[in-house]
Amino acid sequence: MKPRHAAVLAYVLAIVIVVAACGGATATKPTATASPSPTASPGVAAYEHVKALSGGIGRRPAGSPAEVKARDYIIGQLRSYGYDVSVQEFEVPRKDKPPIRSANVIAVKPGSDRSWRIIVGAHYDSVKVGRGAFDNATGVGVLLEVAQRLAGRETPYTIEFVAFGAEELGYKGSKTHFKYFQGNVAGPPADEVAMVNLDSVATGDKLYVYSAKGANGWPRNETLAYAAETGLPLLTNPGLNPDYPRGTTGDWSDHRWFAKAGIPYLYFEATNWNIGEKDGYVTTRKAGEVWHTKDDTLAFIEKTFPGRMQRQLSEDVVLLEHFLTTEPETPLVIKLGSPSPAASGSPGP
Repeated sequence: MKPRHAAVLAYVLAIVIVVAACGGATATKPTATASPSPTASPGVAAYEHVKALSGGIGRRPAGSPAEVKARDYIIGQLRSYGYDVSVQEFEVPRKDKPPIRSANVIAVKPGSDRSWRIIVGAHYDSVKVGRGAFDNATGVGVLLEVAQRLAGRETPYTIEFVAFGAEELGYKGSKTHFKYFQGNVAGPPADEVAMVNLDSVATGDKLYVYSAKGANGWPRNETLAYAAETGLPLLTNPGLNPDYPRGTTGDWSDHRWFAKAGIPYLYFEATNWNIGEKDGYVTTRKAGEVWHTKDDTLAFIEKTFPGRMQRQLSEDVVLLEHFLTTEPETPLVIKLGSPSPAASGSPGP
């Protein structure tokens, strides 16, 4: 990926503790669970993280002890890869009840040019039904594996890995992080930083990427071009629903605040835009939505779609790693929505 049109110039981010939605950093003492080697095949480590988060910890509603366990697991993993880790705490007010406390976990990898920055985010909380395997242990798994794979490598710009808390309560973790970026840093114009959102990236019928319309669509276009070159089965929203133009998506995830500010984003998701209301919400033909249901468990997903999660996690890791480490010499321009050769054909089971 090339930081096109000065699209990723960084802000200098000094993370501080955020308590009650204001800044700060807390120290925790998590016990890290060993991850597969970064030299393992792409997706192997991500799948182990999905098992640990959805199987070992289970459902992770914001503010629950399980969300704290997931946070500590992520901290332990990132520290085991050699990162300095910061925790950004915040509170979610509730009427007539004590506020819900949650936190973001941040690890920054300096690039060869430290003035360039990409924020890579995935939320680690879940709803109260199911076990949050698809939504969103898969996104966290990809984030952690790519962080591990890049830990010892030189990258052309700084990468900030952020595990967001309390996404299911209205994207509160990403809002807290974005407000810190916006209000506490004398930062660059909005088009000088980019964001990658990893939300529910393995289980749906097809793997998709989205970005904004116009000039800010370059992250999607470059990722689709790379998929086409390598034969990876990657699509974008075909635009069958006029409410969601081709190549874009809704603002229902952690990319929301960055997109509203005009910051280029790249959103990975596994779903099926050809069924239901053609809005991307119904993720599979065979089992319906899966996310936010009792079926969002690794056992159900593996029984219903054998091998799909492992395959899509592998594809996610390859695509994201390329995006974060490659700087093309010339712009990559393809027809928006054109699938890679391997992606053509039926929309899924």
